[in-house]
Amino acid sequence: MRPIDPEKREKILKSVYTLTGKRGLASVNISDLCKTAGIAAGTLYIYFKNKEEVVQLAYAAVEDKMTQAMYSGFDINAPIRQSLKQIYVNMLNYRLEHYDETVFIDQYVQSGYIQINFSKQLAEYEVQNKPLYDLIEKGQQEGIIKTVDAIILISFFDGAVRSCSTGIIQKLFPLSQKLIDDCFDMAWRGII
Repeated sequence: MRPIDPEKREKILKSVYTLTGKRGLASVNISDLCKTAGIAAGTLYIYFKNKEEVVQLAYAAVEDKMTQAMYSGFDINAPIRQSLKQIYVNMLNYRLEHYDETVFIDQYVQSGYIQINFSKQLAEYEVQNKPLYDLIEKGQQEGIIKTVDAIILISFFDGAVRSCSTGIIQKLFPLSQKLIDDCFDMAWRGII
């Protein structure tokens, strides 16, 4: 048996993002994954049991990368607004730089795939995003952020970032510092 090649595994995962970005998650199939990755179907099955496992692991991989990027430069001790804006800008930049991955994430969370391991994924999400949960709790304790369940505030905030990035990608409005500031300000006013 040949040794597992991590580069081939990564090519397969990247193929999921590429295909989702072009045609949507529902149209991703084994044949196209293999063609896009430049491998034989038998090779895919060395790395993954089936399409569902490929999609689940693709989600975990991109969620990890996106979460790491979100908290770059984050400081819980900075003022609440400043800390939240750092996360907003990081999320926006990631979405703009990794469009196919974020299309995949958006479609994944709206698909039946999320239900396969939902409880586990939600628990992992809460652990990965503890800095954001802690920031929201701090803001609520200081009377700055609305007293609403954190997951509701996070979903609203995430939607604001998604809308801004989609508008930029689709050229509805040009990327500028003023746009970033205005979009963040609207999101901020929605949670205070």
